Amino acid sequence: MPHASEPKRASRNGRDRSVIADNHAVSVIDGSPPTIRLRGHIDSSTSSAIGDAFRRLSAHPHGCIRVDAGGVRHIEQACVQALAEGVRTVEASGAAVKLVRASRELRTALRNVGLIGGYQGAYGMPYRSGLGWESRLDLPCEPRSVAVIRAQAAAMAARLPFTPTELDDVVLAVGEAAANAVRHGLRAGARGVIHVRCRADRTGFCVEITDPGDGFDPERVQRPKAGVWQEGGLGIYLMRRIMDAVSYTFDARGTTVRLIKRASSAAPAQ
Repeated sequence: MPHASEPKRASRNGRDRSVIADNHAVSVIDGSPPTIRLRGHIDSSTSSAIGDAFRRLSAHPHGCIRVDAGGVRHIEQACVQALAEGVRTVEASGAAVKLVRASRELRTALRNVGLIGGYQGAYGMPYRSGLGWESRLDLPCEPRSVAVIRAQAAAMAARLPFTPTELDDVVLAVGEAAANAVRHGLRAGARGVIHVRCRADRTGFCVEITDPGDGFDPERVQRPKAGVWQEGGLGIYLMRRIMDAVSYTFDARGTTVRLIKRASSAAPAQ
C-alpha cells in the first residue's frame, strides 16, 4: 500500500504507475516487465510491504517480474524470508522472477534460504524467455563452481519431459564441461570468470559455458582409457556420447562449449 504521506503516481491509462510502501524501501513499478524495487535499509518493518508487492503482481498475469535490489544497503533476515516467499508465490502463479543488481550480502542470504543456487544473484533464477525458460550465472573459475553449475542445469532441465536417465545424462555432461572449464579456463594463473547460460524450451535443453581459457582443437583430443570414470577425465568423449550435440567456439572471450539435449517429447517447458 502507498505510504500515507506520499500520493499515488498515476500512469496514462489511469492505473497506479508505482506503489511506494513503508519508508520508500519497496516500490512496485509498472512496465515490461513490472519491477519491484528495493532500496535503503530493509528491516523487519518492510517485510509486509515486500509480501504485498509480490501479491499485487502475482494477481495479474506476467511472464516475468523483475526485482531490482541495486539500492539495498542492508537487509534483515525477516525480509530475506519475505523475499523468498514472494518469489515462490509469483512462480506458483506461472511467472518467473529475475533478480538484478543484488549485493554479495543479499546473494549470500538468498542462497542460504535455498532461493538461488549460485554466487551471481543477478541471473541465478530462471526467467521466461520466448516460449521457454532461461538462466545465467557468472561464477569464479574455481572448483566449487562446478557443483553450482550442475545444480542450475538440473533445475532447468527438470522443466522438460526428460526421463530420469536423460536427466542424469544432462547433469553428468554439464558437470564434465564445467570441470573442464575450471581446469583449463585460467590464463597464466590469473583468476577468471565462467559465464553460464541455460535454456529450456520445446526443442530441448541447451547450456553454454564460457571460460577465459585459450582455444584448442577438439578433434585432436584422444579417447580416454577404459575405466577412467572420474569427473573431468572423460571430457569431450563423454559429452558427445550422451548429448545430442556438442560444439566449441573460440573468440576474444575465451572458449565456449555448447551442449544440447533434445527432449523426448515436444511439450513446451512449463
